[in-house]
Amino acid sequence: MDALEDLVLRPVTATDVPALTLLLHDAYADLAADGLNFTGASQDEVTTASRTLGVGASWVLTGPAGQLLGTITATSPPGRGIRALTSLALEPDRVWLNQLAVHPDARGRGLAKVLWGTVRDWSLAHGMRSVGLDTAEPAAALRQMYRRWGFVDADTVQWPGKTYRSVVMLHDLRRPHVA
Repeated sequence: MDALEDLVLRPVTATDVPALTLLLHDAYADLAADGLNFTGASQDEVTTASRTLGVGASWVLTGPAGQLLGTITATSPPGRGIRALTSLALEPDRVWLNQLAVHPDARGRGLAKVLWGTVRDWSLAHGMRSVGLDTAEPAAALRQMYRRWGFVDADTVQWPGKTYRSVVMLHDLRRPHVA
């Protein structure tokens, strides 16, 4: 696989939407196979565009041939859906991390950490004090990764139509950086 220095991190563009939708499907396929109906596992291109070209910022990591290897979105303010489910999404100066995804063939290389660092830096540059996210309660590996990055469990919510409860996790940007 490509070395990290061969990768390009850039903002998502409208022309990325078809390939980005496929990347999300591939990245979330293992969770879907476990019965977790994450939106990313089956969303259409309209949803991808809405989530990545809207409020906040979205990035992709591309390989040397331009293939999409990973993505992340930071939403500020957090979306209406999560604001309706938890008061933690109503806090001022809190950005929401959404749809972190790394293609299965590119996992284990630290790409998720690179993407998280991008959101962290963007959030600090935009005066945010904290980052929130929500993920499936049964997604133990994801929750463990977020804990390594300094996120803590703060609430649970039930999204309409989802087969699982979600854990809301928070990261205080004023605390020292956790690698």
